[in-house]
Amino acid sequence: MMQALKLASCGLYTSYPNPPVGCVIVRDGKVIGKGYHHKAGQPHAEIMALKDANYDVEGATAYVTLEPCSHYGRTPPCALKLVEMKVARVVVAAGDPNPQVCGKGFEILRNAGIEVVEHVLEKKSLFLNRAFFKSITGDYPYVSVKVGMSLDAKTALSNGQSKWITNEKCRAKVQDIRAKSDCIITGVNTVIADNPQMNVRYENFSRKKLAKIDKEFIRQPLKVILDTKGILDLNKYQIFSSGNVLWVNGTDSKDKYLAEEKINEHVTRLLVPLKDGHTDIDSVLRYLGTLKIRRVMVEAGEKLTSAFINQNFCDEIYAFVSGKMLGSDGQSAFSIENALNLDSCRQFYLHKCKKLGSDALLHFTSVQY
Repeated sequence: MMQALKLASCGLYTSYPNPPVGCVIVRDGKVIGKGYHHKAGQPHAEIMALKDANYDVEGATAYVTLEPCSHYGRTPPCALKLVEMKVARVVVAAGDPNPQVCGKGFEILRNAGIEVVEHVLEKKSLFLNRAFFKSITGDYPYVSVKVGMSLDAKTALSNGQSKWITNEKCRAKVQDIRAKSDCIITGVNTVIADNPQMNVRYENFSRKKLAKIDKEFIRQPLKVILDTKGILDLNKYQIFSSGNVLWVNGTDSKDKYLAEEKINEHVTRLLVPLKDGHTDIDSVLRYLGTLKIRRVMVEAGEKLTSAFINQNFCDEIYAFVSGKMLGSDGQSAFSIENALNLDSCRQFYLHKCKKLGSDALLHFTSVQY
């Protein structure tokens, strides 16, 4: 199952909007086939593994990181294919909460006399598929907030200088998180201050990293800019010059809520309601949910970052921390609402701590895995 999970992780870069899934087929103690789901519309992990085994799998055991699908979509049901190929046993890490599947795949297998073993390394599969699981069962995508800060929790000097607080290894990891995200949200102030491209720079990926990714299906995330008053000059900022950009403005007119306007080949303007004088984050995330956006990455300044946290839309935080200390006049990373007491304060859980040269990545999640 660990091999299957490792294979599944390759799909994090390209399987959108489908979940990343891996499959390993074993017979007589030997791996005879393996594969992962590369892209929606392409063969699922089980089919890739069957093909790798030349479809000679009678009596074998299939290890799959997610319940085999049971419905006809762009591809036929994998559960039926496993039955047809006469596998003897299917070992699964986690069930699929997708209402179209949700136990039906297990039912097909068991009704055919195939032994099904569930919950093997389940927590690892739940974590791997956390964005898909949240989005497929609700109206909102999974939200990852990225912050690069000093040891004293500052993101820039008082004069705005911020390049670079964290080191090159941290910035490379940010590129990796972007590549696994379906969309990046930033704010008008960040665009004005930094004039970022907000692209994934695949050309800077290591050979080892690129070897994990099916380069035929690599994509650039949708770029979402929250600009309440619509003040940005589209010809001035490079974020508007490539890829797909959703330029979000606020409006008081109910008849214009969620109205779309195609500005040019790259940019679509979206109008959303106002909340406390700002674009309503709830409306933005719900709209992205209708686009089947599974995972959102927030790269913004203190106000927008804190708004996502304060309004309980943040599912995880990637905190890149350097050893630098900028002092009390530096720009703070967060402005979090005060807790009434320690028992009711906002809580995140440390999932992983990784040393990146002289800096560190602290990965916190809103639930424990």
